[in-house]
Amino acid sequence: MKIDLKSIQYAAFSSEETNCYSASLHVNGRKIGTVSNDGRGGCDRFHGDHAAYRAADDWCRANLPKWTGFDGEALDTGLEHHCGTLVDDWLAARHLRSALRTNVVFVHPDDGRLYQVRHRGKPEATICAVERQHPGSNILNSQPFDAALAVYRAGTAP
Repeated sequence: MKIDLKSIQYAAFSSEETNCYSASLHVNGRKIGTVSNDGRGGCDRFHGDHAAYRAADDWCRANLPKWTGFDGEALDTGLEHHCGTLVDDWLAARHLRSALRTNVVFVHPDDGRLYQVRHRGKPEATICAVERQHPGSNILNSQPFDAALAVYRAGTAP
């Protein structure tokens, strides 16, 4: 089952305990409704085809990996949790695209941490300087976006 969020609207200023967002929820390419969260730690709200939502929720609980709760208990990944993960993925991709426009982003070979160096309109020269100063660095600007995003997500996970 393919579950997507489209037309995501995100409000950083209202995101307190959870992400404040609104998006259209698509299952197998068909819009089944809208999902939103007010950002104050409460549950998502859904408006639309509730039968399709329940079917997608059941599929998520049966097929997606479990996640660990605060008390160490393994919990099912329901559709609400999956939507939160999709918003997190969307935010990480948006942040990385923004960083790559103005910076050379790389993983330092010694400590494995992410670093950024502003390239001031000369990314190739800055990439050469990073490679010279930090040999063996994994430069995200030189990778396909999906591969760079996977490295970026692994390096910025809380």
